[in-house]
Amino acid sequence: MEKISNRALIGRLYSSANDQLDNASFDIESWKDWYQVVQGLTDPEKMVYLIVKLNQTVTNGGFAEFYETSFGIFSPEIIHVLNEIKAVKTAEIISNSLPIVNPTGLLDDAYKTLVFNIKLSEQQRADLYSCDIKYDHLQDLENLEDLLGEYLQEIVK
Repeated sequence: MEKISNRALIGRLYSSANDQLDNASFDIESWKDWYQVVQGLTDPEKMVYLIVKLNQTVTNGGFAEFYETSFGIFSPEIIHVLNEIKAVKTAEIISNSLPIVNPTGLLDDAYKTLVFNIKLSEQQRADLYSCDIKYDHLQDLENLEDLLGEYLQEIVK
């Protein structure tokens, strides 16, 4: 079988994940329903979905948008996936954003409940902006597409 490009592989997996989410019947107002649907994806689909959504939201509107669109509920999984693909600097930035939105250190369901409908304060937005700057500076140091693509090429052989 001929090897496809990283971009094509990521695109196919993202499209498959997105189709499954579009076709799943779940209550979008319930983080538990959304979370369960995402957990039902294959590991490669889930990895791609989480990293693509992270990159889209942070690139579009920074970490404030990432959290206010509720994608922050997946932060622990995203950190795990980023470390798995060796994007450790990116994982560190996500980790550093957590105490800004979750100053009391809630875990698991309590964390997801907090973040699902979070309304950030101006101070939180300002603090998250420093994470945006760090994320933007990683562009040439950690290419998520390359790291994710190379990892996926190995596991989907």
